[in-house]
Amino acid sequence: MKCPYCNDDMMLGIICGGKDSVKWIPKEKDKGAILSSFVKGITILEWMDSKVEGHYCEKCKKIIIDVPKQL
Repeated sequence: MKCPYCNDDMMLGIICGGKDSVKWIPKEKDKGAILSSFVKGITILEWMDSKVEGHYCEKCKKIIIDVPKQL
């Protein structure tokens, strides 16, 4: 995959789940690590042993993933 920012090749990898879910939430709704689990967001990973593929650009320091769930 080509990076949409710099057009260099991206490396395929995975993001692994941990104890809690991994999700994206709007910056203005960030309540800290403990309370953020109660804020609605886009769930990237449900829980441990789950994983999602992502492409990483070493030059831009960006990861691009397909979002499995919406708000």
